[in-house]
Amino acid sequence: MENYNEKRHSLINTLQRLGGGETLYHKMTDEVADYAILLMDVDGTLLNWNKGAQNIKGYTPDEIVGKNFRVFYSSEDRTNHLPEKLLDEAMRKGKVNHEGWRIKKDGSKFWGSVLITALHDSENNIIALSKVTRDLTERRAAEEIQRRHAMELQHKNEELKQSEARYHSMIAEIADYAIILLDTSGQILNWNKGAERIKGYSANEIIGKNFSQFYLQEDIDTGLPDRLITKAREDGAATHEGWRVKKDGNVFWGSIVITALHDDMDRVIGYSKVTRDLTERKMAEERQERFSSELQYKNDLLTRSEERYHRMIAEVEDYAIILLDSQGNIQNWNKGAQKIKGYSEAEILGKNFSIFYLPDDVENGLPQQLLAEASRHNKAALEGWRIRKDGSRFWGSVVITALHNLQGDVTGFSKVTRDLTHKKEADDRILLQNQQLEEFAYVASHDLQEPLRKIITFSNLLKDNIPTGSESLRVLEKITHAAQRMGNLITSVLNYSQMKGDENLFQEVDLNEVLHNIESDFELLLREKNGEIVYGSLPIITAIPIQMHQLFANLINNGLKYNKNEPKINIIAEEESIDGRHYYKFSVSDNGVGFDAKFTERIFKMFHRLNNDKQGTGIGLALCKKIAENHGGYIRVESKTGAGATFIVNLLKNK
Repeated sequence: MENYNEKRHSLINTLQRLGGGETLYHKMTDEVADYAILLMDVDGTLLNWNKGAQNIKGYTPDEIVGKNFRVFYSSEDRTNHLPEKLLDEAMRKGKVNHEGWRIKKDGSKFWGSVLITALHDSENNIIALSKVTRDLTERRAAEEIQRRHAMELQHKNEELKQSEARYHSMIAEIADYAIILLDTSGQILNWNKGAERIKGYSANEIIGKNFSQFYLQEDIDTGLPDRLITKAREDGAATHEGWRVKKDGNVFWGSIVITALHDDMDRVIGYSKVTRDLTERKMAEERQERFSSELQYKNDLLTRSEERYHRMIAEVEDYAIILLDSQGNIQNWNKGAQKIKGYSEAEILGKNFSIFYLPDDVENGLPQQLLAEASRHNKAALEGWRIRKDGSRFWGSVVITALHNLQGDVTGFSKVTRDLTHKKEADDRILLQNQQLEEFAYVASHDLQEPLRKIITFSNLLKDNIPTGSESLRVLEKITHAAQRMGNLITSVLNYSQMKGDENLFQEVDLNEVLHNIESDFELLLREKNGEIVYGSLPIITAIPIQMHQLFANLINNGLKYNKNEPKINIIAEEESIDGRHYYKFSVSDNGVGFDAKFTERIFKMFHRLNNDKQGTGIGLALCKKIAENHGGYIRVESKTGAGATFIVNLLKNK
């Protein structure tokens, strides 16, 4: 075994010098499942074993690698030195083809088609041999069946001479074979069901015509029909496979046997011609040949493209693309990695990728957790602060993908990192600005409440001292009403600024209870307008309770307020999946005045109202939009002028 390992490593080194490489060699052979593709030394010792070899011959690599390929030959072939003869011929002529019975591990036989090719080094010395084996047992069996069938047909022809009536009855009913009788010049004398099915002619259309009508024009030009008749006359029978022509001009792959028929004086009096449509088998063989050609072509492409692939990865500058072993140690380095992280290839190869993580992340085991997640789920993705060689930090977006061998075991990882520091800083600035705006809105709204309360209070005091029906009282009521509207607007702005999506606020919410409370809130308005809210059983969801109340109250209020009829609000709850995400879908429909569809986007903006003559702050629907977004969802509306509106709210189910 030690001698075998030395030979194998020596051969692989030679192949690497020739441009193949051990990785390319294994990729080229190991994955092929329909061919046994083997490498042997000049004595026939096996140096490798692929899937196709195991499928065809039954041995595992551990059982067979290092043994001589003579083990696949029968004792008779070994006695006759067939394996040695094949090796000798391959080394003399460059390659050798052979077909014959071979032996599997379990002792059973298969019919193998073998190609042994000599492999040379740059000085044209033979360094090894490749051996490609294909299992053609099924084809061999089919040929044997056909041969026996042809013999049977010849025997039947002899019997048919003794019983012409039985002959015609039998032949006429056969549907899978075209069995016809020709005179000595090839004119057709009879026609059976199989002939009509395969070739398309009826008996009336074809009897009396020459059988050359079924041949391609190029075959007729080369005299193929006449040659087959001559061979059958001289040798007793002629066989042939090739493309034939049907009545409709289509072609089929026909396997034919032409047998000479003799009288008692042994004179040829005509011929029987048996044709079988083997188009499907032919197409299968051609597909196999194309597959073999494509495989060879792809192998050639792999040889040429491997270097381009490595070069491509190495030249990418915007992404750090590196390969890790199963422990997270760095195996390669590209320009992007050097640009983003600052290390040269010589400085970093062999180090563990945890070198890029903050000390706290390393202490908490984050790098190992990412590898474990990638092993379990094939990949792991994360964004966070990472460390460059110079100690500075960058915000990295990382995707780690597990790499597997043929047995499904993790052999390493690919790691792609992108520097998103500028995006992170921009996001942080936006977040800070939003926080500042919310704080400003809160302070401003809170400080404006007190003057308004005083205006309303003093206005009410003045009312008591002004005569009923006077112009002064009418103006004072306008002042009071305007102050109340301003107070409502300030309260709405304050509510909007305080609208948070904090995860700590989420809890189970029974929407049936929420709607019951809303019905109580709108009891007087519903009675005044003779309106109703219709809903079935609603789900219990995980949400922020107060925001659910605000969401449905605003939508119901819209349907009641903008309505010239007796308001009817319908609420339907469903579940919906979009792009793999699961949502609760709520449709809130009303029979109100509706609006033009061109306003469906603008209606959710703050302070935007379509009906200026109606009361309202213009914040309610903007509030609904923010609530939906806080719950991982969205809101949209469908409406036509005069036909009511339907608001559709999707809330993430597993928020």
